[in-house]
Amino acid sequence: MLEDAAGKQYSRSDVERNCAEAIIYGADDEYELNLPEEAFYTMGAFGNGMRIKSICGAVTGSLAVIGILFNSEVYEKQERMKQIAEEFLEEFEKKYGHLECSVLRDEYKDPIIGCETTVRMGARLLEKLIEKYSGEITYGVK
Repeated sequence: MLEDAAGKQYSRSDVERNCAEAIIYGADDEYELNLPEEAFYTMGAFGNGMRIKSICGAVTGSLAVIGILFNSEVYEKQERMKQIAEEFLEEFEKKYGHLECSVLRDEYKDPIIGCETTVRMGARLLEKLIEKYSGEITYGVK
């Protein structure tokens, strides 16, 4: 399950992962994406709500995974990827009440496990969308 893979990445004791990194590392593990190391580094600045407690890192990490899996050089597929991203955003906000890190932290952050709950929430929703649109995945498809 993506939720468990991302949660495990977030809660690792040997290295610190922010919410965005946990999502992309978890997706790489769960779906065997074999992403290049640089793909993971791109998410470093997105933790803590893009460093300013704005859009939640679990959300931005999920959007990155949607981009990886569904984007393409083909215009129609680019548009479809955008629709999937918008669906994720709408569903996350509808289900959890907000996209903002500062609000989500107040609601879900735990003094012991930090934002792992939010990471798991994002991963759970992302996994449902990946399953729903699995026939449209473009990553690795030539």
